[in-house]
Amino acid sequence: MKKKIVIKKELTEEEFKELVLVCEKKFENEKEIANIALGCEEKTKEITPAKEAYVLLAHPEENEFEIITLNKRIPMNLQQESVINECFKTKQPLLVNDATRSFLYHEKSDNFLDLEIKDLLLIPIVDDSKEKNVLAIMWAAITKGSWNQYTQKDLDYMTRFSIFIKRFLQDKEFVPSEDGEDAGFTDCMEAYDKLSAKMRREQEYFSSIIHDVRTPMNAVMGFLELLSLKELDKEKKEYLETALKSGQTMVTLINDALDISKMASGKMSIEKVAFSPLEEFSDVAKLFHNTAKKKNISFVTFYDPAVPKQILSDHHRIKQIMNNLLSNAIKFTPENGEILLSMHYDAVRDGLTISVKDSGIGISEEMQENIFTPYTQEKDSTSREYGGTGLGLSISQQLSVLLGGKLQLESKPGEGSRFYFTIPCNTEEHTPPSLDKALLDDIKIKIFSPATYPNGAITSTQKYLNYFSTSVETIINQKELKKAIKETFDLLIIFKENAIVYDTEVQDILDQNKSALILGDTFLNDGCRFDGNVQRLNTPILPHDLITLIMNLNSPSTEQTEEDLFTQKLETLKERRIMVVDDNTINLKFMKEVLKTMNMETILAQSGQEAIEKLKTEKIDMIFMDENMPGLQGDETIEKIREKENADGLERVTIIGLTGNADKETNDLFLSVGANEVLTKPVELKEIIRVITHYL
Repeated sequence: MKKKIVIKKELTEEEFKELVLVCEKKFENEKEIANIALGCEEKTKEITPAKEAYVLLAHPEENEFEIITLNKRIPMNLQQESVINECFKTKQPLLVNDATRSFLYHEKSDNFLDLEIKDLLLIPIVDDSKEKNVLAIMWAAITKGSWNQYTQKDLDYMTRFSIFIKRFLQDKEFVPSEDGEDAGFTDCMEAYDKLSAKMRREQEYFSSIIHDVRTPMNAVMGFLELLSLKELDKEKKEYLETALKSGQTMVTLINDALDISKMASGKMSIEKVAFSPLEEFSDVAKLFHNTAKKKNISFVTFYDPAVPKQILSDHHRIKQIMNNLLSNAIKFTPENGEILLSMHYDAVRDGLTISVKDSGIGISEEMQENIFTPYTQEKDSTSREYGGTGLGLSISQQLSVLLGGKLQLESKPGEGSRFYFTIPCNTEEHTPPSLDKALLDDIKIKIFSPATYPNGAITSTQKYLNYFSTSVETIINQKELKKAIKETFDLLIIFKENAIVYDTEVQDILDQNKSALILGDTFLNDGCRFDGNVQRLNTPILPHDLITLIMNLNSPSTEQTEEDLFTQKLETLKERRIMVVDDNTINLKFMKEVLKTMNMETILAQSGQEAIEKLKTEKIDMIFMDENMPGLQGDETIEKIREKENADGLERVTIIGLTGNADKETNDLFLSVGANEVLTKPVELKEIIRVITHYL
C-alpha cells in the first residue's frame, strides 16, 4: 500500500483570524503563563505545518531559555553559532528550510529534543521598551518525512500571531478602547493590517521610483559607454569613464536601498539552482582585478580546484555578497596595498567558504559588533571620506543567513580586515570536482619565483599546481634559471617582469623545444618578444584558465581562440533584423546606435500594439521588449505574439525582456509568457552583445 502524501492546506485570512480569536477568548482570564505557552504551541501547529512547536522564554541574565511546558532549560550561548542565537541577537524572524544543511544550525542548541528536524521557523517576541528586549522565541519545526515546507505566508501569520502573544507575555492590562471595552485581537489586527497596507503602498511607490530612475540611467550609461569606446583623446576618455563610474555607483546605491526595503517587508528570496562556482564567479575576480589595478592595489585570487563541478545555491546572491565585500576592500585599502580573494571547499561539511582579506584601515573592536547594522560605518567621517551608505554589509549578512551561512569578520585597526562566509553547497552524491587531479600527470614544470621578488600571481599558481599530480620545481635565481636550460622538463612558468629581466635565459629555454607561460598583464605591449612555444596568461590567475593553457602548450590545440570565434560570430550576424520596443525615445536611439555598431538593421516600435502590427509585415530575428509601456504592457505584448505564433504555426522569434524592476516576480512573469531571457536596466553593452551572439 502506497504511503499517502499529506500537504497541509494554508489558512485563509478569515480562518487565521478566527483561529486567533478563539485563542484570545481562551487566554482572556488565564493567569498561568504555562497554560498560555501551551496554548501558543498548540495554535502554532494549527497556523503552520509544524510537527513540533514550543515557546522559549528568554532569561538573558541567567544565559538560558526556558520551555515551561517541558520544565526544561536550554543554555543561551550567544558566542556559539545557532539559529536560535541568531534569532535572539538580530531580533528578526528566521525561516530555514532544510535546516540541517544550514551552517547556522547547531545540533544541540537548535535541536534540544533530539528530533529529526527538516525545517525550522523562529519568531522573536520583542517587547515595546526602548531596548526592544526579546521576551521569547516561538520555535516551530517540521520533521523529516513530511512533504510540507514553510512558506512566506507561514512567516507572515506567525509574525502577526507573535504580536498577539506579546500582550500576554508582557503581563499588561488590556488597553481600553473608545467604547470602553477591552481592545482585543481584532483591534490589534486592524492596526496591523493598516500598517501592512501602508508598508505595501510605500514599497510599491519606492519600486516605481526605482524603475523610473533605472530607465533614464539605461540611456545615460549606455551612451557614455559608447562614447568611451570611440573616444581616442586620453583626457576626454578619462572624463567619460569617471561619469560612467558615477552612474554605476548611483545604480549600486539604488539596488542597495531596494534590497533593504525588500528585507524590511520580508520579500527577499533565495532561488536554488545548479551552477558551476568556478565559471560563475570568474567574472567577479576579473572585474575587481581591473578596478584594483587602477588604484595600484595588488589583487590576488585563489579559487579551489576541488570545488564541486556543480553546487545548488543562488549564484546571483553569492555574487552580490562578493561584490559588496570586494567594493569595500578596494575602498578602504590604500595604494600599493593588497587584497586576497579566496574560495575554499570543505568536503567534510560540503561547504564553500568565500573570503576577502585586505590590508586596509581595519575596524575597531567596539565597532565590529555593530558593523552589520544598516547605515553603520566605522566612523562618522567614513561616509564623507570613502563614500557609501553603510548598507552593503547589512545586506550581505542577511543574504548569507538566507543562503544557510553567516558573514563573519576578523579585523584589527591599521592591520586590515577579513570578511568571510561559509554556505552549504547541497552537492549531489558523486559530483566530481571542478578540475580532475590527474589532468597534468605527465607534465614537468619549473616555476621561477625569486625570493627577493615575491609575487601573488606566482603564489596562486604554485597553490593550484600543488593540487594536481604533477612534477613541479621552484627555481629562485638567475643561476638556477641558466642551469634549467640544459635540464629535462616541459614548461617554464615566469612572471612578466622577470621574463623581461631574464629574456635571454627564457629565449634559450624556448630554443631547447621547451614551452613558457608568462603571467601578467599587457605583456605584448612591453616591447619584449619571444620566439617559440610561448603563451601569456593575464592576472587574476584562475585555475581553469591556467590548466587549459598549460595543456595547450604541452599539446598545442588547433582550436580557434575565443576572440576569433567571437569575431566570426559577429560577421555572421551582419544584416540581422532586430526590433526594439520601448516608449522611451532616448532608449530607442541608444539601442539603435548599439546595433548599428554591429551592422544590424533596427526596427523601432514605441508601443506593444505597434510591435504586433509591424511583425505582420516585417521579418524579425530578435525582439528587445520593454516592460512598462502605454496600452499593452511588455508581458501582455509577448503573450499576444506567442499566441499568434502558436495559432499560425510560425517559428518562435527570440524575445529579450527589458525591465527596471530587479525582482524575481517581474523576471518570472516575463519568462512565463514566453520571453527567452530578461535583462535589468541599466543594461551594459556587453550584456546586449552576449544575448545577441548567444541566441542568434
